[in-house]
Amino acid sequence: MLVDRFYQLMNKGLLRALILIMALGLALCILWEPTIFASNTSSLMVWQGILLIWAICSGVIFGVGFNPEHFVWRLLFHPLPAFLILIFGLYHFFK
Repeated sequence: MLVDRFYQLMNKGLLRALILIMALGLALCILWEPTIFASNTSSLMVWQGILLIWAICSGVIFGVGFNPEHFVWRLLFHPLPAFLILIFGLYHFFK
């Protein structure tokens, strides 16, 4: 399947470490300066904040080496969209 193919493409040690570091870094950014990500004090909307939290969770799940067995969980916690959202979140924090 396409999901499994993309998952195996990203299943490299250095990429796992990079996504884990990005996820933990974004979590620290949110804890350090939450007003940058809060919906009423920043340009982000509520759904974007939810996506950032999902990306952090998905990045940590993938980064620590957990491989979901069921197709639905692999699809839900796929690292590719999480990686792109983590890039957006870190860019939003450091711009």
